[in-house]
Amino acid sequence: MKQRRRSPFEILVRLIVLLLGLFILAQGIAFTVLANLGTDAITSPALVAHLVLGDTEAGAGFAFCTLGRMLICVHVLLVLMQILVLRRKYRPIQLLQVVMGVLLGLLLDVCLNYTSLLPLPNYGASIAYTLLGCTICAFGIFTYVKADMVPLSAEGLSLALSSVYQWRFSRVKVAVDCSLLFIAVVASLILQGEIAGVREGSIICAVCTGYIIGWFFKVCPIWDRLFAAVGGCSDSASNLA
Repeated sequence: MKQRRRSPFEILVRLIVLLLGLFILAQGIAFTVLANLGTDAITSPALVAHLVLGDTEAGAGFAFCTLGRMLICVHVLLVLMQILVLRRKYRPIQLLQVVMGVLLGLLLDVCLNYTSLLPLPNYGASIAYTLLGCTICAFGIFTYVKADMVPLSAEGLSLALSSVYQWRFSRVKVAVDCSLLFIAVVASLILQGEIAGVREGSIICAVCTGYIIGWFFKVCPIWDRLFAAVGGCSDSASNLA
């Protein structure tokens, strides 16, 4: 079935929604980082790299190695893995995933600058921030997916593996996320002698975020109505719930 041609105005609106989704996602990640109980799968390796190399209490002191910049490196590596998997089938347009990764990393550093000022009095507050971060991340991902423009690199790698090896996407996505968490744990043990950056909050993010995204797909038609108003419906993105 041929995909409906989008008008320039609709593309502009979808681009704005995509950028909004990135900002919301960055804000959610910032809250999980503030909670200090671990963060989502793709950010976990970046957090370990930041703790080891960055200007942190036990880090090497490289101010350049902020969490956002380390997250950019993770996104770039995931895009390179897609190229290795797809080879000649890789479409250059998908290099826009690198741009999305750069934007997300820069936005994350901005969000961390002010969320780090919030109080963290006790463990209960950490749990609350983690749950808040999961909910915000879920809405950010929901918004980004509804824009239906360019997948983020982790989803892009999952799609590439699913396409080449004929594996079910949902299972591949779980495997990719688990692999990223495993890499973060192993890197932390090797480089710091203990598990840092991956804790119970990582499990909360892994378990809760997907369900909350699905809930937003069911009860939040805001983006469907917006795209319908500017010239179309939500295309294939609505099928990802």
